[in-house]
Amino acid sequence: MSKDILKNLKQAMVDLDEDNIHKLLKDGVEAGLAPMELIMDGLSPALTVIGKGFETGERFMADMVIAGEIMNDAMKVLVPVIAKGGKSTGDTMVIGTVEGNQHNIQGKRIVAAMFTGAGYRVVDIGENMSAREFVKAAKELKASVVGASAILGPLKPYCRVINDALVEAGIRDDLVFIIGGWGMTQEWCDNVGADSFGENAVDALEKVKALRSGDLPRWRDRVNK
Repeated sequence: MSKDILKNLKQAMVDLDEDNIHKLLKDGVEAGLAPMELIMDGLSPALTVIGKGFETGERFMADMVIAGEIMNDAMKVLVPVIAKGGKSTGDTMVIGTVEGNQHNIQGKRIVAAMFTGAGYRVVDIGENMSAREFVKAAKELKASVVGASAILGPLKPYCRVINDALVEAGIRDDLVFIIGGWGMTQEWCDNVGADSFGENAVDALEKVKALRSGDLPRWRDRVNK
């Protein structure tokens, strides 16, 4: 039954069937499925389908906007449950989408939920954020992690602007800078000064853990070899 709920949830999200999504989320919780399971195995794969469809011209910006609104409503239900199960680490993550990226379908919300569940205080500064806004939030909140999401290809290089602004502010070495979006690679991260990238929310969390523990080299250590 659980597999059917997840399969149907994914399809409902692909179809942007909001009423069915809310019903399936309720059914999933009642069936004992963990909130992150509903996100990672139901909603998240559907967002990938919609996002790739947008890149190939098979889906429209309106689909992206609607999916973002549906995801926002779903997260309002699931994130409080996730937060209850997370023991605070005392660390803060600042996350946002880069300047020029207006829509909010991207996995930013899923990444935020994953880090919340891991005990981080996550502050989502929103969409279309300038490098100055990333730096301001990171400084004020004493962030341990800064995450930037860039979905559209032409906007991805803005991650370099954010990195340079963190360097100029004198806080780059004090935090992990991780980026996300379709088509990211480690080589691309090196080119823009990011420590790493997340292929998905689980991957992002695992890489941040490894970067902070020293099991993965940060950008400064890789480029100085």
